[in-house]
Amino acid sequence: MARVNITIPDGLLEEIDRTAADMGETRSGFLQEAGARYITVIVGERERSERSERISRAQDRAREIGERMGPGPDGVTMMRELRDAPPRWMRDKDDGDA
Repeated sequence: MARVNITIPDGLLEEIDRTAADMGETRSGFLQEAGARYITVIVGERERSERSERISRAQDRAREIGERMGPGPDGVTMMRELRDAPPRWMRDKDDGDA
């Protein structure tokens, strides 16, 4: 295990020592855990930010595609037409749908 020498303000070091003692941890163990947890937070925030950026790019791309497609039937109208149409087995054979 590596050994490091770092500079920490006196007040923060006192809080670290006090909190570590309250938790039954050593200063070293406490700082290891704190570092590991902070890394987890940073990685999680980065992943959320990247996911949000990907979603935003996908929305922009969908908007561009929609603008190029022009007007046409909307999805709600199409779903209502499908919902309200008689099932295929009920249609007359003369309709040409069978």
